Amino acid sequence: MLPPTHQLVSDLCAALEYQPEFFFQTGRPYGMPPFHYRRRKKLGVKPLTKMIAEMNIRRIHLQALLKSTEYKSNHYIPEIDRDEYQGGYGARFTVENAARHLREHWMVPDGPIENLVDLIEGNGGIVIPCSFNNDLIDAVSQRIDGMPVLFFVNMNAPADRIRLTLAHELGHMVLHTTTLIDDAEMESEADQFAGAFLLPASGIRKNLQKFDLRQAALLKRHWKVSMAAIAMRADRLGFLTPYQKKSFFIQMGKLGYRKAEPHEPEKEWPKKILELIRFHVSELGYSKEELSTSLFISPDEFDLMYPSPPDAPPGKLTEYGHGLRVIK
Repeated sequence: MLPPTHQLVSDLCAALEYQPEFFFQTGRPYGMPPFHYRRRKKLGVKPLTKMIAEMNIRRIHLQALLKSTEYKSNHYIPEIDRDEYQGGYGARFTVENAARHLREHWMVPDGPIENLVDLIEGNGGIVIPCSFNNDLIDAVSQRIDGMPVLFFVNMNAPADRIRLTLAHELGHMVLHTTTLIDDAEMESEADQFAGAFLLPASGIRKNLQKFDLRQAALLKRHWKVSMAAIAMRADRLGFLTPYQKKSFFIQMGKLGYRKAEPHEPEKEWPKKILELIRFHVSELGYSKEELSTSLFISPDEFDLMYPSPPDAPPGKLTEYGHGLRVIK
């Protein structure tokens, strides 16, 4: 409650390698309800606290970057109120209908979603790549007034898991910002939504008539969703008996597929945050050092927080500080 001394601020800056201005920014940090992040059960309190800190810092950065540009989208991520839901032809609310409703709202055909990150970012969301310095955290989603819907995603995860995680978090943003129910039920609904959104019944049902490991591998290549997720979807749609489901996952375990599946799809990298950075460099004339200073971090930390995707072509999006300025 007391103003910090100059010595304390100096010590914090030295220990954390942040500029003094960082500690005196306007606004407030946001916590995270337990159902809005996807994590493994053995995650402890300390790494969770660090994750929330990184999420807040990145949100503050995004707010600063958005001030200098007009971020607009022709579409949005809706919030479905199940008590007032009216689907097509008077359909009642179900998670399955909500997922189908969103695909229709975004005009997505029944087939595979080619790039889920691009789809979300093209409809009003921003995906922010994070590491969280912990592989036990998959993603965090957040809806704050005056900002795009934010998805903080651990990009160290396999590509098929990232897609499922993003769809899971999308389910929370669609289903659980106006309706709060039991945590376990919300997690179950988000899982169901992810399966229904990535693998719509009308598109995949005909491929599940004879389901086995080989068929799951073929479907994974087509739908870009893990074999395990396809099996869970087949189970929810009534194509697997309990015995078949158990046998399938036993086979997966024996082959080592529970830890690392084959036929991994290409990783989908977020673009919006890097486009904002490129805009500041190419259009507004910032060098990397100037941009780092405006975000109150060091150039080294800037490189750590906003690296180029491994497969990014040279000269695209993330080459900072080239010394050229646009003159109009």
